[in-house]
This record gives sequence, structure tokens and C-alpha cells, in this order.
Amino acid sequence: MKTIWEKCVFILLMLLAGALLLSPAAQPTNASPRGQFASNASSSAQSHANLAAPAGPAQAADGQSITGEWQGIVARLHLIVKIEQAADGTFTGKLTSVDQGNLTIPIDAVSYAPSSGLRLELKRIGAVYEGKFNDEGSALVGTWQQSGNSIPLLLHRPGATAAKSTLKPKTLGSISLEPCHTTDGNTEGLCGKYEVYENRRSPGGRKIALNIMVLPALSDKPAGDPWFALAGGPGQSAVEAFPLAGFTTKVRQQRDVVLVDQRGTGASNPLPCELRDPKDAQEVIGEAISVEKVRACRTELEKKADLTQYTTSIAAEDLDDVRQAMGYDKINLFGGSYGTRAALVYLRRHGDHVRTLTLEGVAPPQYRIPLAFSRTTQNSIDQLIGRCGADVACHKDFPDLQKEFQALVNQLEKSPAHFEVNNPAGGTQAVTLSRGMFIAALRPLLYIPELVSEFPYIIHRANQGDWSIYSAGVLAVRNAIDKQVDRGMSLSVICAEDIPGLTKETIRRETTGTYLGDFQVRLYQKACSEWVHGDIPRDFYAPIRSAVPALLISGALDPATPPEASAQAAHDLSNSRVVIVKDGTHGTGSPCIDTLISQFVAQGSAAGLDASCADQIHLSPFLTQTQIDQLRQKAKQ
Repeated sequence: MKTIWEKCVFILLMLLAGALLLSPAAQPTNASPRGQFASNASSSAQSHANLAAPAGPAQAADGQSITGEWQGIVARLHLIVKIEQAADGTFTGKLTSVDQGNLTIPIDAVSYAPSSGLRLELKRIGAVYEGKFNDEGSALVGTWQQSGNSIPLLLHRPGATAAKSTLKPKTLGSISLEPCHTTDGNTEGLCGKYEVYENRRSPGGRKIALNIMVLPALSDKPAGDPWFALAGGPGQSAVEAFPLAGFTTKVRQQRDVVLVDQRGTGASNPLPCELRDPKDAQEVIGEAISVEKVRACRTELEKKADLTQYTTSIAAEDLDDVRQAMGYDKINLFGGSYGTRAALVYLRRHGDHVRTLTLEGVAPPQYRIPLAFSRTTQNSIDQLIGRCGADVACHKDFPDLQKEFQALVNQLEKSPAHFEVNNPAGGTQAVTLSRGMFIAALRPLLYIPELVSEFPYIIHRANQGDWSIYSAGVLAVRNAIDKQVDRGMSLSVICAEDIPGLTKETIRRETTGTYLGDFQVRLYQKACSEWVHGDIPRDFYAPIRSAVPALLISGALDPATPPEASAQAAHDLSNSRVVIVKDGTHGTGSPCIDTLISQFVAQGSAAGLDASCADQIHLSPFLTQTQIDQLRQKAKQ
């Protein structure tokens, strides 16, 4: 069904920031607009006030000037908005996502007033854009709002020059910083480099230039202890991930935000591997990681990197070098997903320099990434099936969801499914899907609230032989992941820290009787057999004990880093507070969570922190067959 496909694809607009654990973060819906990806509007406006118009006179900022073509970028997605005006003065428009096969969505309502600016409503994907003209009339500075998220989005005329900087060069400690913008042009900051030796035990060899972006505090008198945010993956860029985050904006009100691309990611000697061709639906949906591609990537990357030197513990020393070079004593640490492991490892090694620790989607060092997925995915699926059964509308339309899911798994175990998909990057293509790949690719879909709400319908349709909705989601999510994660760095971490030491007995105990079984852990064992294994400290898996104030946030429905992992880490953090979001997935951002994080950092303690608002964060209602039938009926009218 085209409407559902469009919704799945445009979910990519939401997969832009936040922490990952082999998949991008996404947030549950809330009764009020959420700020996980929100940005300070006035700051954004100031950042783009000097966007220059192309040659020729600038257009006046009146109703007529909104017509024509506008262009913008959200993270790495290029968007084109076209607005036309009819003879009666009304406006119509359409939005095209160039990087998603030129997928075009009609704009249902276009309104403009000089005082309030431009408003675009795209009802079929639940999105709204609101923006106001800059002084030259060459750009619209505003936000894209969808599913409660609010993302900065600058729309400019074709040919407009890049935004001029409003910040001045600055030196922090010994690091020189120059004005810069994020790759999408929507956020301004100060950027610089800091060199470290790739092999820290052998000074004199190859160096890595760590990529740094500082978002200066908006206060005239900022706090002296900045906020360092560590990205997920493993393999995600902090510089790309966090400028859009709502909690970043809130924390930035009082203190500098420092983003350092971990070695092997972003612009810090990145280690990319294309293990799946986005133009090949079979590779994206139906195939495991190719050992041949892993081997080829290793051969290529070894020309510029010693792949044994990209572990979490080594990265922690890099981070402390940056802290010292910038002249900071105490810092506030944030980690999301894999970034929580990185933050905890830093805490163990340099805890005297940590003022507060915030962890979201907790994965402590003893948490083995691929091994745990069998149980965590099982738990998430079973909870969703149970919730559907307890929901009157969902149970009415899908009364046998548990049986349908089990029948689907059993059938795929006997023989793979064969079907065709519409791949925006490659047209109609045939796919063969096994049981293991079905569950492995389903897990990251359960990070996305919109797809969580569609889970019963996805399973029901697949059980009837219609794989279109499932496939659309997998293509959208996996391609988004692959664009954000440097897989070479990810393999260097996992093959050093997660795979070694796994015994047959351990694998059997942790995976037997689950939907996923040992499929994914065996997949990574094969990949790691073609990769190098770095060394890790002897105490790497030991509990990390600290009295540093810590706030740990988890989603009850998280299919990757469940609340049990938070409890495990919090047990040894004597001054910690755990917040569980009952309807949370992998990443639980909302105005509530953003405020909790900023308040915790501001006061330096979780004492007295009111987390009751977390109970007001809710998923959207389950999509039902009745709703689908109503949509189809409307389409015929």
C-alpha cells in the first residue's frame, strides 16, 4: 500500500541523531511535540541570517515569494520543495526526497503570512514544516516536525551560496577552532583537529587527526565543565549525531557541548565498509554479511590503518587527551547505546575528571552485542504481541497474532520466502528471505516507534504472503544505518570486545529457544574470522564501580539494550538513578527526557529529579486492518 510505504521511507527523516547499537535510534511518540531532534530556533535563525542570495535582486518576503523551488538537506537527505500558486491565490506543493529514489509526497496544505511565515502540512506522513524568511528572502529558516520530533531545516533557493559564519575563531587550551557548519548546513559551531598517535604505545608512528566540533554555550557566563557526548554504533559520528538532539540544545544553554568523532568514525580517519549494496534488495533484506566483502574491506583499510588500534579503551585515552588539551578539569559525559560503553570505560580509566554521567540505552562492557540480541529481540516481540492482545482494537483485527508470528517463523525455518520488492535504488527486485535474516532485520525495525505501531499489521500481511511493508521498512532502516556507521570501526570493536571468549555452551544457553537462535552471533563470528582482533585490558569485563552522579535511561520495549542492562550497570554505580520509559524503544527522547537530562547535568545530581513525566510518553496506537480499509476507501473516493 503506497501510503504505508511512503510513511516507512520518510521515517528516515527521523533517523538522524541519537545513539545507535548497530542501528539508528528513534524515539517513542508523546502527547506533546518532542524535542529529541529539536534545535534552538533563534540560534538556528542567527546561524543562517547571512545566507546569500544568488546573483540578481532578492525576492521580497511576501506571499508571492514562496512560490517556485526550494532546496534543503536534513543530515544527508536532499529535499526539494516546489510551491505553485493558482489563479484564485491558493497554494499547492510537493516535496521530493532526492536520495530516496526521488520519492514525491504531495503537500496537503500550504499557508503563508508575513508575521507567522510559511507552513506546509503533509498529512499522509504526519509532517509539518514551519519556516520564516531570512533578511534577503533567499532562505527559509525553520523546523521539520514529524512524529513529535522537531528537526532544524533550512530551505534555500537553487544557487544560493553557503551560510556565512556568525561565530569567531577561538582557541580552547591548545586547540584552535574555526567557524564551521554541520554537513547539512543547519547548525553552526567551531571545528578543529587534535592529533594522536594511532598506536599509543609506539609514539613516532602514524597519527590520527581527531575531528572536533564545539557548540558554544548560549549563556554569557557558561559553566566551566563542558558536556561531552559519545555516539553509538559502534561506528557513528558524534559530530553528525548530536547537533540535532533536543537534550543537546537544552544542555547548551549553560555549557559548551564538545563532540569528538571517535577514531575510525566521522572525520577521524574513518573506516567505512560497504558490506551491503543499497541497489541490491537481496543484499539489504535477505543476505548475511559476506565474508568475502569483509575480507576485501580489511585489505583496503589496512592500507591506511592498523585495525587493532580502534578499540573502546584506546578511544577513551584519545578523549582524555582532548579534554586535557582543551584545558578542562571536570567534564559531563553522555553516552547513547554503544556510547554508554565508551562512557563507562572512560569513567573506569579517568573517573576523577567526570562530574556527571548520563547513559541512554545502556550497554556496559560485559554486555556482548550480538549474543544478547537473541533474548532482547525475543522479549521485545513477545511484549508487543501481548500488548496487541490487550488492546481492544488490535486484538479485534489481529486475534491470532501470536499464532501468525510463530507460523511465519516455522514456515521460514522449513523453506525461505520468495517475493518481489520495489527498491527505490534499483527498481523491482526478487528477494529470498530465511528465518534468521527475517528476525535479524526485524530487530532494528523495532527501534522505530512508527514501525512498532505497525508491527501487528506487518506480521499479519507477511503471514498472508505480502512482504511489501516489512521490506519497505528494512530497506529504509538498513540503508539509513549503513550511511551513518563506519563498519570497519564497528568490526574492530566487536571483534576485539564482544566475540572473543564466547563458548559453544554460552551461545547455546543464551540463544536456544529464541526466534533468532544463534544466527546473528554465528554471523559475527564468521565476519570476525576475517578481521583482526585488537587487545583489551584484563579488567575490561569487570564491573565499573564509581560514586560519580549517574542517570541511566532505558526503554522497556528496547530490543537491543533492555532495562536489565541498566540495572546491571547501576548496581555498581553507587550514586545512580535509573529511569525506565514503559513505552520506550531504543532511545527514549522526549521533552520530558530532554529536560531530565539537562536538569541532572545542571544540578550535578539525580537527587530530587522528578521523572514522573516519563510515564506520559506513549507509542502511537497500533495500526489496524480497520484503519487500512478506511484509507483504501478514502483513496477510491
